[in-house]
Amino acid sequence: MIKKILAAIDGSDHAWKALDLATEMAEQHKAELLILHVIPYQELPEALHQFTEIEHVPLDEERARYHYAKTLGDGLTQEAEARVRSKGLAAVSAQTAEGKPADVILEIAKSEAADTIVLGGRGVGYVLGMLLGSVSHRVANLSDVTCIVVK
Repeated sequence: MIKKILAAIDGSDHAWKALDLATEMAEQHKAELLILHVIPYQELPEALHQFTEIEHVPLDEERARYHYAKTLGDGLTQEAEARVRSKGLAAVSAQTAEGKPADVILEIAKSEAADTIVLGGRGVGYVLGMLLGSVSHRVANLSDVTCIVVK
């Protein structure tokens, strides 16, 4: 029996389709739905560096990078949660985490006792995924629980 579903999202079309499927599954099985967005490590935009130099604003790059990415990630998870709630599902929560996406998805699935993971087959990191292997491929191969990859 499915009791808790983790839906990993990144803002891609495949991720939104995965969220819709996870929502349907949660409704059918009366399961909890946990929406997760993982912030991968990224450099700050050059425009922000230029702004801080022009305005003579000290830049704590690590803190600024995290804040920038966290703001975007939180917006994404809030939008996803609102989308799910608008369909009538009440047992939903959302969170944003930082790290290597596949590793974080697997860690949180385990710590939250999710018995199913649903995620998109190709996210926003298409080129990197083609070169190094996609997040969905890694999660599906390393997961101890059922993993559904949506295209």
